[in-house]
Amino acid sequence: MMILGGIDHIWAVGETFHRQEHAPGDGSTLLMACWYLDAFFPLLALGRSWLPGWMFYALALPVLLFFPVLFCRLRYTGQRRKAILARYRPRKTGRRLLGIWAAILAIGLLEGALMLHCGVWRWGSLP
Repeated sequence: MMILGGIDHIWAVGETFHRQEHAPGDGSTLLMACWYLDAFFPLLALGRSWLPGWMFYALALPVLLFFPVLFCRLRYTGQRRKAILARYRPRKTGRRLLGIWAAILAIGLLEGALMLHCGVWRWGSLP
């Protein structure tokens, strides 16, 4: 439940910034960026070792790609959007959004460095 609270807070910051500044990205876009940069690549690399060859691309890749879209559609309905925005009411959304993006990039870089160090990824080799 605590994880969903953090996800809702990230969504609320993105959605509030989108509404205030008429920015192109909204809360769902911010969550999708979090998923693709911080969860998708490690799961993609680890999943290829579990399901080799075309089976991985046919079975697991569509699930990994469409999970954030489906999650946002099911989680953020009209009533829930209003309740989440009323609950979090983020202030100074520009600073918070900058902090969220910095955390997303830092986590992604750390994951990449760890996967290179552990041998999951290799420099100069094709998958």
